[in-house]
Amino acid sequence: MPIYLDISRIDRLVVISAHGHVAPEEIVANLKEIKEENVLHFGKIIDLTLAHYELTKDQIESLATMLRSQAGDKSRGPLAFVIDPKRESFANAFAEATKGDRPVMIFHTIHAARQWLGLQKKT
Repeated sequence: MPIYLDISRIDRLVVISAHGHVAPEEIVANLKEIKEENVLHFGKIIDLTLAHYELTKDQIESLATMLRSQAGDKSRGPLAFVIDPKRESFANAFAEATKGDRPVMIFHTIHAARQWLGLQKKT
């Protein structure tokens, strides 16, 4: 599977790294794993810089809806996308679909994403 998940319970952080072609089914499986690990409220970094994916707007909105239903009454932690500047469409569409649910930002480096998440923890 081209999606790797690293959970740091001490830091309350989930880092998701995708490599190569990523199918929608793999994204759904990853979301289910995050729910099963009970870390929806953790901050998340999703590194898509080495991934290739093609999702329609409907698929993206379906993922956002699925996350909302999985979270129930629990809050979801801030989300930082790290992307290749030439391929911003998925991250922008997902950020737009979930902007009212939690803080979401898009970055071009993992360092900037980590800094932002650190600031989110302080607020």
